[in-house]
Amino acid sequence: MLAIAHGDHDAALRYLGQLAERASAAKTGSAVAEVLSEIAAPTGGLLHLTRDVLVRAWNTARDLQGSAPGTEPEAFVQVGQTTGLMSQAAHAMLCARNHAARVSQPAAPTPQASIPQPAASRHR
Repeated sequence: MLAIAHGDHDAALRYLGQLAERASAAKTGSAVAEVLSEIAAPTGGLLHLTRDVLVRAWNTARDLQGSAPGTEPEAFVQVGQTTGLMSQAAHAMLCARNHAARVSQPAAPTPQASIPQPAASRHR
């Protein structure tokens, strides 16, 4: 567990929980787009910030190991590859966000046109 103030950790968990709730409760494409923006925004987005932490940790670990680029242990190589995949995922999420923003509110169901009924004939 990270050595951060317990309140900060709890606040981060609450924020992620609220973000998940907002995603589940979204009623419009723009509401979905807002959530995706918070996750994938190029600056300040959660995915970007998480990727930045991984890159810094990867660089620091490599420096501490004294590994030259290209000679890192496999685990470090995989972390480096993961950061690239995170960038690709952020791009895909931004494309999805743009699409969601164009989607209008769900259309109300259209009533079916009533089929005219023949006039009742009178039998005597």
